Amino acid sequence: MQRFHRSPQAPRRRFLFVVLVAGFVATSVLATSRDPAVARGLDRKAGWVVRCSFVRHLSDDPIVYPGEPGASHLHAFFGNKTADAHSTYRSLRRGATSCGLEKDTAAYWIPAVYDDGRRVEPLIAAFYYRNRIAPATAVRPFPPGLKIISGRADSSSPQPTSVVYWDCDGGGSDANLDHPVDCGTGVVSANIRFPDCWNGRSKDAPNHRWHMAYSVDPDDDGSFRCPASHPIAVPRLTYSLQFPVHDGTRLNLASGAPRTMHADFFNAWAQRKLRGLVDRCIVGQVNCGSFGLGQ
Repeated sequence: MQRFHRSPQAPRRRFLFVVLVAGFVATSVLATSRDPAVARGLDRKAGWVVRCSFVRHLSDDPIVYPGEPGASHLHAFFGNKTADAHSTYRSLRRGATSCGLEKDTAAYWIPAVYDDGRRVEPLIAAFYYRNRIAPATAVRPFPPGLKIISGRADSSSPQPTSVVYWDCDGGGSDANLDHPVDCGTGVVSANIRFPDCWNGRSKDAPNHRWHMAYSVDPDDDGSFRCPASHPIAVPRLTYSLQFPVHDGTRLNLASGAPRTMHADFFNAWAQRKLRGLVDRCIVGQVNCGSFGLGQ
């Protein structure tokens, strides 16, 4: 019988292989931990994330003041490059996008942000499409042309952290707070969560809110569902914006104090692509990752 002799180099080769693999894993973990979304665990949930670069500042609001350029406070726009006071679903569908996914021609905007009176643009603008409703098979894509506002520009007190919360990335407090704080070596992040239930009839409302509602957990057991008045579950959209600011106590918005943070969404996705992502990622309960990392 032929005998096979173990090479005296084999243990060394195995050792080197293990070291190399361990080094690769450590490097990968380090690289991903630098992404605030991954560090906070947001990227490990079913759904997807789109990164969109800043487009421009305009004193326009296609939802609240349609057809009235200059009628609103200053907004920072992301995504669709043509969004302005005259935007319609059709005009947005014809426009180009700053997003990492070409088929996402939706318009996203927030009030302009000021650091001690100096206007600043976000370092990162990430838009999370997730779900918390069971069963996930109930979730449907946003209808074309749906308009949603989250948060209140007229708020006289801090808003619930279930709607708007502030935190720090890369240092400082990791708590979800109702106001921005001094993040030390970290930077300030603002996060706005949108309602995830639709009435199934209107794509807007006189106050731009009545057609949407937040899912509820009546038994407080983590089982969220849509209220009977708004029975259609849609993706749970969250804006996460990271600013080049360390001391959040110096922040103000074009709409007023940080307690007035709000955000607008005008759905102009290519509907076939949106439907495909909802079916594959949310209904299929798969983490489809991020589009446009590093923008």
